[in-house]
Amino acid sequence: MARRRVRPTTEILSEIVAQLGLPPRSVDLEALQGRLGLPEFNGEADEARVARALRAMKAERAFAETGIEALKRTVPALRAAVSGSGAIAWSVRATIPLLDDDRLGLRIDAPPDAEVAGLLRGMAHRNDPRWRLDDLRAAVAQVAARAADELRRPVERLREQIRLDLREVGADAAAYLAQLDRSLRSHPFPLTDELGRSLFPTLTPVRKRARVVAHQDSRLRRLRDRVGFGAYIEKFASARRLGRRIVFHMGPTNSGKTYAALKVLTEAATGTYLAPLRLLALENYEALLERGLRAGMVTGEEVLGEAAPTHTARTIETADLTRPVEVAVIDEIQMLADPDRGWAWTNALFGVPARTVIVCGSDDALAYVRRAAEAAGESLEVVPFVRKTPLVLLEAPVPLEHVAPGDAVVAFSRRAVHENREILVAAGHRVATIYGALSPEVRRAEAARFRTGEADVLVTTDAIGMGLNLGPLKRVVFSAVRKYDGIGERALTNSEIRQIAGRAGRYGHQDVGYVAACEEDGVAPLRTALAGAPTAPAADTRFFVRPDLQAITSVAQEMGTDSLREVLAHFARATFYDGSPFQPSALEEILEVARLVDRARLPIQEKFVFSVCPVDRRDDVAMAVLERWTQARAAGAGVPALRANLHGELDYQERTVKLASAYLWLSRRFPETFDDVEAIRAMRGRANAAIEAHLRETATRRVERRSRRAAAAKAPR
Repeated sequence: MARRRVRPTTEILSEIVAQLGLPPRSVDLEALQGRLGLPEFNGEADEARVARALRAMKAERAFAETGIEALKRTVPALRAAVSGSGAIAWSVRATIPLLDDDRLGLRIDAPPDAEVAGLLRGMAHRNDPRWRLDDLRAAVAQVAARAADELRRPVERLREQIRLDLREVGADAAAYLAQLDRSLRSHPFPLTDELGRSLFPTLTPVRKRARVVAHQDSRLRRLRDRVGFGAYIEKFASARRLGRRIVFHMGPTNSGKTYAALKVLTEAATGTYLAPLRLLALENYEALLERGLRAGMVTGEEVLGEAAPTHTARTIETADLTRPVEVAVIDEIQMLADPDRGWAWTNALFGVPARTVIVCGSDDALAYVRRAAEAAGESLEVVPFVRKTPLVLLEAPVPLEHVAPGDAVVAFSRRAVHENREILVAAGHRVATIYGALSPEVRRAEAARFRTGEADVLVTTDAIGMGLNLGPLKRVVFSAVRKYDGIGERALTNSEIRQIAGRAGRYGHQDVGYVAACEEDGVAPLRTALAGAPTAPAADTRFFVRPDLQAITSVAQEMGTDSLREVLAHFARATFYDGSPFQPSALEEILEVARLVDRARLPIQEKFVFSVCPVDRRDDVAMAVLERWTQARAAGAGVPALRANLHGELDYQERTVKLASAYLWLSRRFPETFDDVEAIRAMRGRANAAIEAHLRETATRRVERRSRRAAAAKAPR
């Protein structure tokens, strides 16, 4: 029997190509062989099959020239490698977040599945990168999701180790993350069967190197901090003499961290609680009284309680930085990062004179707290707390029509709150209402209506994130996941979402808390925020500060000026240099107010007091009132109580309450000028009562009308 001649497949294909009328040298025969899936020798194919393959290769080369770039823009997760012959090898890039702000990602290159490969072939055949583009996007997203799910367990383990690393490196978290991110960006991982087992050990030395780099950078940073913080830290002489011990109760909402801190406070001989809100100061003042302690309360507007209390509850802006106590509790320490009020937390953290300072807040503040402790040469103990009840995200949207008793619907503007309120009232709900423009008294009353069941649904802004007891709250429903922050509209941060969502399912009232979005596109941001990735430390750990009276006075004397604006501008230049550990707190707004108060003939110290008076700086009416008050002070005249129309619209009453509060704040600084205090208190009380009456009346009015219509319809005719 004759032996079959062994021929290279490329030789066979060369003949077929020639039969098709093409010069064999114009074709990459090895690529064609691979395209047809033929063996190295004696591969067989008919002319029709070869012709189809050549057409596909030609289309692929044309697509490689134009279509790949187009797909990079429209489907960024797709990756393409083009061979010398023009063949395209596709992969799907899945980026799995290792921190909750997407600042650190694990990059996985997964092979396309049959659906993705088929769609890409169809695009290449037509040389049309828009063909079935939406189908391709969906198919690519599914491949990426499957890759992330396949690696879920090793990624969870890696996240936990990164969480522990961040606690170890503390104030040097930024250096650690920068090094780790550089390593991860330079090394995408191909998705193989072995990756799940090899991922963690592969990245262990990478994490170790990042920790080493962070510790190396730490030495230089500490030297810079000693210089940068020096004078600021030393001005808090009472705190420096005590050799303070700082304890960080670190955990999410509803974890018991503040409860544990207050227990330590009440067991101490003397102590102070520093609150982010007057409402919280009042609640804890009452709690101190209930425990039989000699208690007092201090806010910007009022002083309550005993003349010489052993324990005080204060708003943080009124912290006493001279009188030593055994224990101080600073609540919501993550507010250090707030551009408007962060300066008050900075002052308290460095300056409150207590032997033990307990700070309570979320883990994104750890880098700040550790940096402060290191700069002041004080010990730091971190006590982690975990949430006491589970928080469950509902994957299906919950439109307003499906809101149920026990729900809180969250919006991010006063207008949106009232629109949601009208819809819910029309649907038959009894609605309580809370938003930032309401006074603490009204917010407290509305929270009580919800807590006691007088109202079955709450509509609110992010004002519920702090300081309100909302016992029966089962579910938080986000009607939006974007907010206007005074500069522009932006997406909610993961930290903001967690702070608000965490109000659902209060321990002792509910076994579980639920979180939902009104719209389909709101679910994904909630899922990301609640996914369990470690909280990203602040990218910028400079501390917000603003000048105090002593600094204003000394700079004014040095410059020989009584212009507050000039002094503030000089302070900014001297303090916020490149490499400074500080950044300005609401400086632009204060400079604008300084321009206004400079028109009055007042000592510069008094001008500064007026410039930081708590008025709404975006309200032209409020600013005009403030200017009249400065002129009255300059003229030596008394400022009578405001005249208010108690039948005015809701926004008028809200402004009245705010201006009355500003008057009371100024009365504590200039009692001889703002001397109509009792009349102002009475007027504020009446305005608050008018607001609460309006909210109560409109909370059920439409329900009652609808009920009457329904009853009339059923009545016999």
